[in-house]
Amino acid sequence: MPASDAHTKASILIASSNTSLAKQFTRILADEFSTGIMDQATPTCGCIAETHPHLVILDPDLFADSLPETISEIIRTTPHTRIIVLKGTTEISVDEMFLFKTGAHGFCDADIQPALLIKAAHAVCHGEIWVPRQLITQLIGELARENSTDTLKLSHAGAESVAHLTPRELQVAKMVHLGGNNKIIARELEISERTVKAHLSAIFRKLDIENRLHLALFFNDIS
Repeated sequence: MPASDAHTKASILIASSNTSLAKQFTRILADEFSTGIMDQATPTCGCIAETHPHLVILDPDLFADSLPETISEIIRTTPHTRIIVLKGTTEISVDEMFLFKTGAHGFCDADIQPALLIKAAHAVCHGEIWVPRQLITQLIGELARENSTDTLKLSHAGAESVAHLTPRELQVAKMVHLGGNNKIIARELEISERTVKAHLSAIFRKLDIENRLHLALFFNDIS
């Protein structure tokens, strides 16, 4: 389900066995979002599949070793639902890189400041990611190393792939490459954020890439 428009609150499901934390998050988010709480791991994916929340906040302590499988199942069954993983709620180490590659869209500390929690929720609901800067740096470095093994081939094939983009898709792709988020692109092109997302889906399909980071690297390689 796409992020809500100006007249409808986006829905957030908080999946945590820590009732106090879940209620605290609910109080913080209640003014701007429609919230719900799930305190059992087993029915979480089923509940998400039925209600299609815009965002689900997952507490690793509720899922233990099944967190990656839970994220994968959410992505498979409700691909429009965005995912934030909490940190600091358990002694179990959270492998941000692994969970990001699995499908998580963001991470935040359990003791995050209220204003930042609201900001993170809005950002992720609108198609952005909310991850530490060091993880972005690590991801870019890893993707760059992967791509560097076949740069010439990518450059040639990439130039041919770009030719299949419509003028508007090319415009959106270049704006993403320059760091524009969906809201900025929508405002500058005077289109809806939903239309921006539709263009991005077409761009990813035509260029055979998976996400915005790959798109940025793609244009770096063919420029």
